[in-house]
Amino acid sequence: MPTEFNGRAVATGRDVVTLCVRHAQDIQADRFGGDWDWATATIHVRSLVHEEGTERHVLCDTVIATPQETVSLGDADGMLVIPAPSGRTRLIVSTDEADPAGLETVWVDLVAVDG
Repeated sequence: MPTEFNGRAVATGRDVVTLCVRHAQDIQADRFGGDWDWATATIHVRSLVHEEGTERHVLCDTVIATPQETVSLGDADGMLVIPAPSGRTRLIVSTDEADPAGLETVWVDLVAVDG
């Protein structure tokens, strides 16, 4: 599991992509108006037949092997297994804003790779 981000929001390894998202306890009281609710990261996942263009900043565009046609998305508390569109999957990670404290909103597009 890649953990060296070196100032980037995404770290990649062989068939693994790690996202640097805001930690739930990483809240700034002034930013949240004194409300001590947990900070959250929102990850939007789409499974696509073809790539769809985006105006967002693309953080990662890579192809991973998904021989069981699944992708796992998780953290220290749990994991969600998502159907992948094919045995090889193009993974495109994008965001509107890359915050140095970690990503708050991320889009992950899973695109089928032919062949």
